[in-house]
Amino acid sequence: MKRTNKDCSDVVPGQPFLEVAWPNAYFLALLLVSGATLISATSLWLIGPRGVSWPFVIALVLIGSWCGLRPALIAAVTAFLAYNFFLVRPRFSFSIAPADVFAMGTFFVAALIVGTMAGQLSDRARAAVDRLRRLTTLLAASRELSGATTAEDVAQCLARHLKSGGNVEVAIWTADNGGRSLLAATEGAAAFGAKAAVDPASVTGSATHVRELKTARGDVGLAAIWADESRAATTEANDWLEALLQLGAIALDRACLAEDISKARLVAEREGLRTALLSSLSHDLRTPIATVLAAASSLAEYDTRFEAATRRELIDTIQAQAERLNRYVANLLDMTRLESGVLDLKPVLLDPVEAMSSALEHMRRRLTGRRIERAFTATGTMISVDPVLIEQALVNVIENAAELSPPDSTIHVQASVENGEAVLAVTDQGAGVVPEEVSRIFDKFFRGQADRRKGGGAGLGLAVTKGVVEAFGGRIGVESPVADGHGARFTIRLPAHRAMEAEE
Repeated sequence: MKRTNKDCSDVVPGQPFLEVAWPNAYFLALLLVSGATLISATSLWLIGPRGVSWPFVIALVLIGSWCGLRPALIAAVTAFLAYNFFLVRPRFSFSIAPADVFAMGTFFVAALIVGTMAGQLSDRARAAVDRLRRLTTLLAASRELSGATTAEDVAQCLARHLKSGGNVEVAIWTADNGGRSLLAATEGAAAFGAKAAVDPASVTGSATHVRELKTARGDVGLAAIWADESRAATTEANDWLEALLQLGAIALDRACLAEDISKARLVAEREGLRTALLSSLSHDLRTPIATVLAAASSLAEYDTRFEAATRRELIDTIQAQAERLNRYVANLLDMTRLESGVLDLKPVLLDPVEAMSSALEHMRRRLTGRRIERAFTATGTMISVDPVLIEQALVNVIENAAELSPPDSTIHVQASVENGEAVLAVTDQGAGVVPEEVSRIFDKFFRGQADRRKGGGAGLGLAVTKGVVEAFGGRIGVESPVADGHGARFTIRLPAHRAMEAEE
């Protein structure tokens, strides 16, 4: 006799409190009949011959409720024989006096009726509980499988519900380029599953059931099930098993399809980045190169005919466009290093005012015709950055402001300290950033409407700046419009350090 070991989540209202498995059911039936016989034999003098049948009736009801129909029928026959042998005169004999034939026949019929009714009711109740448990498990499995996103999650969910709903051991493999890869296995199937990871064909032969998980797209997996051979599977149990396996096959197919879509999307994104990069190189690099070639060829052919001011202007043009090309190439290299994780960081304690001043000096030619308004209040504060990289990041922000702000406008630059952070901000008086573009302004190769109208750069500068700033533990944001519906303010915030740390 054993009690079923179930979690609270598996208990269904109306379930019998005791469930006896074969062959313990027949042993319990004989034990209860023996007990009823003993009680009746020892209390015959007290309750009289008419009352000795009640212990047998009670025993048959219990046997039918706990053990089912077949043990109840066998118990009824055994109770009749025991009643005749131990309680009916002549005692200890199977002979029946003519006067007791009717009474014994009545007892036998009553025993069969009580045992049959109790057993049938118990079997029906147990079958109803099993159906309810399977339906509940099927519903819960369908919900969980619909939310599983990977093949491993699907297999583990399927194995868990097969174990809890069908009391079986399961191992599940997936189809992997014509082979099999073990995805999940229950505890009882773990030993088989470990061997099956190498050769599933050698293990599935020992399983009670082997099911290929198939969908319209073909074979997506394999399930091996080990069930208790002492309990015959019913048609309903097999239907439930097939339904759950089909749900698992569909979920597994969906997970594999989602993985294929993800890979295809990644390839498409890479192709898109490659196309954008080639387009950027062919368009944005062509203009400064053409300008350099035109100015250089003019100097080479007509150097003696040009006045000094014209020659100076052509040389300045060559230098400015060469610096522009250098920034493009530097941004491309920095973006490649950022994405591959090999950006060489050499942080030192640096004055943020010095970093901003160096970037402004680097952009001095590009800022010609625009007023620069400085607000440097970050005294006694340092930032831990790589001087070369932070200057490149600030140059990208300043160049963006210069590119989008009209001539003879003011660009406000700021270096201050707020809430323990060094704040480096650049504010322009351009058209600003439209709200729809704020969330994408730092994406690779993204160029806003104003940038496209003016024929701006490759769309890498702000993306590189964001990557560099975050590499030093900081963050960057944009605010637009700033005043009168125009302008944009790019703000870099970096952890601030006291100046005395540099002395230490």
